[in-house]
Amino acid sequence: MRRALLSALALGLLVGVAGRSAAQDDAKEIIRKAIAAHGGADKLDKFKASRSSGKGTISIMGMDLEFTADTVSQLPDKQKTTVKLEIMGNAATIVQLVNGDKLSLTVNGMAAPIQDAQKDGLKQALALQKVMLLTPLLSDNSYEIKAIPGVKVGDKETVGVEVKGKDLKDCKLYFDKATNLIARVDHKGPDPTGINEVTQQVVLSDYKDVQGVKKPMKTVMTHDNQKFMEQTVTKMELSEKIDEKEFSD
Repeated sequence: MRRALLSALALGLLVGVAGRSAAQDDAKEIIRKAIAAHGGADKLDKFKASRSSGKGTISIMGMDLEFTADTVSQLPDKQKTTVKLEIMGNAATIVQLVNGDKLSLTVNGMAAPIQDAQKDGLKQALALQKVMLLTPLLSDNSYEIKAIPGVKVGDKETVGVEVKGKDLKDCKLYFDKATNLIARVDHKGPDPTGINEVTQQVVLSDYKDVQGVKKPMKTVMTHDNQKFMEQTVTKMELSEKIDEKEFSD
């Protein structure tokens, strides 16, 4: 049971023609403003890779567990995350790797099984990162975007954009009206067990300038409106490319 729980923890770590045309044009304008607010297209397209460290809590099976995490990522399809935590009195190091079609999960150096739904969830997470880069929404014709009503995110008024794309489950981006920064992301994904699909709601805040790009330092995630994870970024570095060796087993 403990091994299954550890695996689950790691995988938690989301009208007429005229009407459609207007909604798409409005969406494009929202995205243009957001791209400028996040640092501009040149910088967003330049930095496709990152390293980050963070800490937080994850809530699962009635427990609130503290963790630290180190992540190295290279769009469009590479990411390695190392999570350290203590559960049931035992320290655990969990390494989650996505390298193209190759996915793996280890717990204290031993391979752990990944369900098909969880594999899909990992791929969706990377697809979502590409969407949140924002520039592909205007340059890649495989995406379909339209403006939707905003929601209240804390005390912030927002405007919304719905995104559809190949191999991407429908998602919604909400942008702070005052700053044009991403305030919330709603999308479908597996719960930590990989058995059920839930609505994952991610609230982003505490934006800081990182090498000329605005990045959120705080993330709060819920699954079907239930608390799941809170994380604070303690260190982040952007780069154009990361050595392939970083994504080897």
